[in-house]
Amino acid sequence: MRILISNDDGILAPGIAALYAAVADMGDVSVVAPHGPQSASSHAITIRTAITTGRVELATFSGISVDGRPADCVRLALRELLDEPPDIVLSGINDNSNVGVNLFYSGTVAAAAEAAMMGIPAVAFSAEANDRQPDFPRAAALCRKVLDQLIADGMAPGDLINVNIPDLTAPGRPTGLSVVHQSDGEIHDKYIRKVTPDGRETWSLSDSYSYGPHHHAESDVGCLREGRITVTPLRVDMTRYDRLEKIAAIKWDDIA
Repeated sequence: MRILISNDDGILAPGIAALYAAVADMGDVSVVAPHGPQSASSHAITIRTAITTGRVELATFSGISVDGRPADCVRLALRELLDEPPDIVLSGINDNSNVGVNLFYSGTVAAAAEAAMMGIPAVAFSAEANDRQPDFPRAAALCRKVLDQLIADGMAPGDLINVNIPDLTAPGRPTGLSVVHQSDGEIHDKYIRKVTPDGRETWSLSDSYSYGPHHHAESDVGCLREGRITVTPLRVDMTRYDRLEKIAAIKWDDIA
């Protein structure tokens, strides 16, 4: 099996090393990841400037660093850097969870989604962190178990799966595994205001945030709160099919 690994925390991040170690025996594993942290970069790609790449030799693996976004890494790898297309793309392990509406901001999910857009099955892995670094080796072992099950069941071209490992420092975690939908409830966060010496205001997004109370218990947010591993199948097609017929019935004659 040919596997491509990427992430959004950067090629030197402990999460990607742990994921590589967990899947290294599965076949030919390539790593193409950002040169540095690219958290919350969403699905941005580089279009106005050239992308620089470089070979990185680490004690645990060798790979290619990309001076770009997570989606750049996968896109460039599939288009140019790899001799053969991979059978599957893995992204992560992210240093903190990616659940709920945070999926729209996640570079980890974007890297996997880029592969899915090109018809390659992909899995994004994240590990919950509550003001501490996740137990990446243990999280990686759980990710491998989930991956083995997904592959055994059969992943189709373009499949996109989002997996979150709960905070493993709490006793008794994980409490199980749930295959659940993505929550669409709100996030509560805030900006920190400062005033510069010349009187200008600056605003910095706080590192801390919380999910609001309006989340279904049987969603990725709700189940992760309960210490469960969450597995959520996603889709690149964002169309609201339940709204197509009603909106199509509107009288649009006067517009065009």
